[in-house]
Amino acid sequence: MTNSRDHDIPATLAALAKDRGWPPDLTRRVAQARVPLSSLYSWTWHGLSPDQTAAQLGWYERMTTGDLRARDATYADNEEYSAMWSDSPEEVAGWEIIVERGPEAFAQFKLQQNVQIPILLLGPEIVACCAFSRRKVLIDGRPFSVQYGQALRVRRSYRRLGYGDQVRRLALPPGLARPSVGQYDIMRSQNFAVVNWWQKYSPQFFENTPTREGAVPGLPISISQFPAAARADDDRAIRPVRREDLAACTALINRTHAGMDLFRPYSAEFLEDVLDEGFWGDRPKPTGNSQMDWWKSVYGWTDYFVLEEAGRIRACGGLWDRGRDMREQWRRIGGDEHRSIAIACVLDFGYDDGAEECMARLLRWMIGRTHELGRDYLAIPIEHIPKLVTAMEKSQPELDTRALRWGLKEPPITRPYTDLRYW
Repeated sequence: MTNSRDHDIPATLAALAKDRGWPPDLTRRVAQARVPLSSLYSWTWHGLSPDQTAAQLGWYERMTTGDLRARDATYADNEEYSAMWSDSPEEVAGWEIIVERGPEAFAQFKLQQNVQIPILLLGPEIVACCAFSRRKVLIDGRPFSVQYGQALRVRRSYRRLGYGDQVRRLALPPGLARPSVGQYDIMRSQNFAVVNWWQKYSPQFFENTPTREGAVPGLPISISQFPAAARADDDRAIRPVRREDLAACTALINRTHAGMDLFRPYSAEFLEDVLDEGFWGDRPKPTGNSQMDWWKSVYGWTDYFVLEEAGRIRACGGLWDRGRDMREQWRRIGGDEHRSIAIACVLDFGYDDGAEECMARLLRWMIGRTHELGRDYLAIPIEHIPKLVTAMEKSQPELDTRALRWGLKEPPITRPYTDLRYW
């Protein structure tokens, strides 16, 4: 016998419920909550058992009519977002690591493309966050759209309650909602806690991911961190970039990183837009009023340099002062040892064929600039360039090695390029 309340259930939902084996009460709850069909057919709900669907519905009800709010972060969340990160440590190899974000809490994301930063709030307090960036890259020499997953954090007192799983499930805004071939992530090599977390909430997360003894699953990727040091003297061949230099710079960048996976070939227009920071024409002029001057440059024209000899640009690169807005606090668990680390990062770099020493000169100049900024290290991904590694050996680099997870056999990522905007 048909229950009269079943007439309130749309035929499309009834068919979906039958296909997924939902009991009638669960189907009615889904209908009453008005869960969009587009959500029910998305990965967030797809493949769930009836019990898992009921649990997910409970979260949905909390986020729509209950105590929990889910939305994308806005600029007005700056202070609360910073506070949440300062209360969300990682535990890695006997260390508690806190990544501080501020005063510009969203500085790193301003350098990325097509970014979404979902957050969960209880009252005014952000309890969980993550971020995604949709990128255009080459993999195995072919163009693809991929998604980069990052910045997953849950406040210390709200852990093991499911908030981290839910914040990553929030729907994309319409402007960013496009399919991608896959998602990659980067993890600290000894962060086994996050591996256990993923295996709990997404058991297939590490399928097709290489494993290593004593490290988290993934393809190892390293960056070189050079200790900051005062400059012995100035190199007169190094100067700020000019707009007319961009064609030469992009040719050097493309030559240096040709054949790397996750690299996007540059054009002069693309690099110009990067250095313009999204502006076209005049930028806002400072007023002296801190409330009015809310936008601050993160990485632009004044941060990009070239090394020129005999009228020819031999090397180029930008210096992002990451440490201005991001710092790591390392505290030994159960001990008193403490380290504070702030770095500057080399972005958009390249050099001429056979000009490793020119690039090394520019990097040594940047090491001095890093010292002037009050940072601890200059970071750059050069492990895929053996000759440049050799040229920089005397600067005594320290390696930071992490793991890149990419769950697809096709297309294969074998030689990943590391853009430190996404680190």
